[in-house]
Amino acid sequence: MRIAMIGSRGVGSGYGGIERVLDELCPRLGGLGHEVDVFSDPSVTFEDHGGVRALRTAAVGGKHFETISRSLVALREAMGRYDVVHFHAVGPGILSAATHLFGQRSLVTIHGLDQKRDKWGRAARMSLSLAERTLVANADQISVVSENLRRYFAERYDVAARFIPNGMPRKSHVAPGPRFAELGLEPGRYVLFASRLTPEKGCQDLIAAMNALQTDMKLVVAGGSREPAYYDALRAAADPAKTFFVGHQSGDALAALFSNAYLFVLPSYIEGMSMALLEAVAHGVPAIVSDIPENRAVAGACGFYFAPRDVAALGALLGRLVADPNAVAEAARELKTLARPDWDDVARRYDRLYRTPLRRPVAATLIQGARA
Repeated sequence: MRIAMIGSRGVGSGYGGIERVLDELCPRLGGLGHEVDVFSDPSVTFEDHGGVRALRTAAVGGKHFETISRSLVALREAMGRYDVVHFHAVGPGILSAATHLFGQRSLVTIHGLDQKRDKWGRAARMSLSLAERTLVANADQISVVSENLRRYFAERYDVAARFIPNGMPRKSHVAPGPRFAELGLEPGRYVLFASRLTPEKGCQDLIAAMNALQTDMKLVVAGGSREPAYYDALRAAADPAKTFFVGHQSGDALAALFSNAYLFVLPSYIEGMSMALLEAVAHGVPAIVSDIPENRAVAGACGFYFAPRDVAALGALLGRLVADPNAVAEAARELKTLARPDWDDVARRYDRLYRTPLRRPVAATLIQGARA
């Protein structure tokens, strides 16, 4: 089948969670015999291979318009040329109204409830809420990455979205690179935050907690930001003797940071299914995470939890675990027994969904009645 992927910065960019999903998923779909075209930012360096192409697509800049403008250009090129147009995220999903109108089959994957993210103002949240209602009314199929999202669409819209979780990446230990010596980092003597730097990820809470902690443990913040004011505020708030901002990392450089971290910390307020948390689990790094269903679904009984936005509770938990390496080592051992779908399995689930001759999502109540 010919599949168009629309709604991301593109395969090979590694920018955020959706992009890392596509990096894992698309080559596997190519291996299953599909031709996959990913409409991507012109700056991507991905080399076409294995049935996967990165189609460089122009966009209007700015956080409010870049994704939707690239998606509009992409859809103009894709309409009528693919077996499935696969939209990613709520915003681009609004374009399912056009695919429905012109008879182009579409699938929308929801990676999170974007209208609830702190980075958006009132107008943007209203637009995203409209996009959500539009995709529910027009997409031929809807998939979600968490059970919590599946329940949301069933309860709010009576729509049976297909639950396909993100996979567990295969990871092996990577030794510290030269960057460690440059920063003065020691393996096992730092906690790691690795994510896009947006307010809902809660990095500001982690910095506040680390500032108050009496320890020689360092904090490494790995991630880029498209919000200069927020990024500058983080740097201004951080204790420069404790906190290292290393920017966006990928490949072996990111793997080395995960491999040698004492703890991974994700204080997010909202998630779909965090690829960064999945990577931490895959590397066997114990994680302190905010107690939201999406984080529990990944870390399970192996995670250490605190209430979202509770800086004092986060600081207390950090302090306890920094002082108790045995508890951290035990959690690392338990992570080795944690079972999650791998990306090969996830690709096969999407393959089956693409081949399902379903037109329009069915009502959740009808499915529940059939099972009764």
